[in-house]
Amino acid sequence: MNRNFFQTFRKAYPLVYKPVWKENLLLSFVDIFHGLSFAAVVILTQRFFDSISEGIAGTAARKEVIIAAAALIACQIVSQLLNGFVNFYADVVREKGYGRICVLLQEKVSRLRPVDFEKNSFLTNLEMADQGAKDACEMVDTANSVITFYVPYFMLMGIYMVRLDWGLLSALLLVFLPVLFTNLVKMHFGDRIERQIAPVRREAEAYERPLTTLENYRETRVLGAAWYFLRLYREAVGKWNQTAWKYRKREAAINLGLNCFSFLAYGGILLLLVSGCVRGDISVGAFAAVFSSIDVMFLLMEEIFRDSLGCLSQNMGRVNNFLNLMESPESRQVSVEMKNGTISFDDVSFRYPEAETDCLKHVSFRIADGETVAVVGENGAGKTTLARILLGVYPADSGSVTIGGVVLDEKTNCFHSVSAVFQKFNRYKLSLEENVRISDLHSTENWEETLRKVDSGWKTDFQADAQTVLSRDFDGVDLSGGQWQKIAIARGIYKKSKILLLDEPTSAIDPIQESRLYQTFLRAAEGRTCVIITHRLGLAKIADRVIVLKEGKVVENGSHKELLERGGEYSRMWEAQAGWYLS
Repeated sequence: MNRNFFQTFRKAYPLVYKPVWKENLLLSFVDIFHGLSFAAVVILTQRFFDSISEGIAGTAARKEVIIAAAALIACQIVSQLLNGFVNFYADVVREKGYGRICVLLQEKVSRLRPVDFEKNSFLTNLEMADQGAKDACEMVDTANSVITFYVPYFMLMGIYMVRLDWGLLSALLLVFLPVLFTNLVKMHFGDRIERQIAPVRREAEAYERPLTTLENYRETRVLGAAWYFLRLYREAVGKWNQTAWKYRKREAAINLGLNCFSFLAYGGILLLLVSGCVRGDISVGAFAAVFSSIDVMFLLMEEIFRDSLGCLSQNMGRVNNFLNLMESPESRQVSVEMKNGTISFDDVSFRYPEAETDCLKHVSFRIADGETVAVVGENGAGKTTLARILLGVYPADSGSVTIGGVVLDEKTNCFHSVSAVFQKFNRYKLSLEENVRISDLHSTENWEETLRKVDSGWKTDFQADAQTVLSRDFDGVDLSGGQWQKIAIARGIYKKSKILLLDEPTSAIDPIQESRLYQTFLRAAEGRTCVIITHRLGLAKIADRVIVLKEGKVVENGSHKELLERGGEYSRMWEAQAGWYLS
């Protein structure tokens, strides 16, 4: 949803202000006096110079000059103290507010529909929204400053100027209006620039990761591919700069013309001051005060429009994305307790967002409570997609999925009653104990016993105790791929669920250990429904039944022996894999 500046502001302000309203209220209260102190310095400056002029003329006593000087110095000290406090506390409030907004943003992301993460456009919006949260905090900080500091200051200075000469006020408007118009132009270009740049920036970051992250740089260096990713990164940054330059040069041309206009108006103000002083309409003190304050006012106006509102207008696209994400439809699923471990797929089809064809096509099968079933098929057959739908992570586009007597849809899931170990499992930068127990933190089961079932010598193999953090980033240890997979399997077993699913999690383990792990897994899964997704057909022999997927369809369903006797797809795959070991 595209919004103009005022719509964006109306939506973002309460969202950001509310979490730190007490801190913002205190900051605003102090900032009012901060703005008034700036104006008071100008007035007292006039009084100080007038007292000197009167003292030279003999119409004022030395005491009056000393009092005027003391008042000006005291006001300057108070103004600087307020300025220091506001600058310090504004950073504190901004960081505190940003921290709380980040929490709100992450809470929102956790409630979004998982299938949305398959959309390229959604990932771009998500990347922009994270930065947009920070920009939204800047927006609130800027708005508060305008209301509590700039408005009181310029109102008091406006009254002061009018009392001196109406012409001064009109000349000041001629200086400041071009600055305002310049930033209206930036607002026009800001959202357009961000929408053009965001996809290219995400592309550049994708090429940067293989060069800089611990998970990727080793393989990149060994393959000798660093130069290739560096070339891709340069090309992406080049496109990034080209897109930005296209709009920035238009801004620069407009800004140049408006700045020239402001400079001429600035000269007009000086001319008015000089002529007013010569005519005697303006005192020497007023001339000095106004002359010294023009630069301050001009800098403050540039600060608010060019630096604060200017940056804000350029980043309006990201703020909009932040708001759009916060208003995105959420997954309204409620986790329902399953009656048993039965699974039923009835004419289920599914297509990924932005894809042209279905990944699953009219899939139907039944799995009884306590049964162990292997789902096999070649790469791209739809095995992992089937697992995601079975677990309720993605909703089926058509057909129905029933788990333990509960029909899964966009309002219902059975997360409390299922457990899974995925091929791409997470390596949490937590302690060893937390990495196992995170699947069920409320459980009182012995997690070490669960890990011992997977690896009887884990204390020696892992060289880690319960509280050792499994990451070198936090002065912990780094484990091998096989050790991580054992932890992932222990994590899946630890959760007392009615259904256990393994989605090819043992690729980094040798075949002998793999066979042992599956046997351990089945013993731990006794009494539960077990689904094993694998492309290694040797493991399918341990299952009660085998479901064969091909191009998103169920082409065969039966026991290992039955499928071999049929001589169909499963038999062909079996013979092909047997050749790997016999040749």
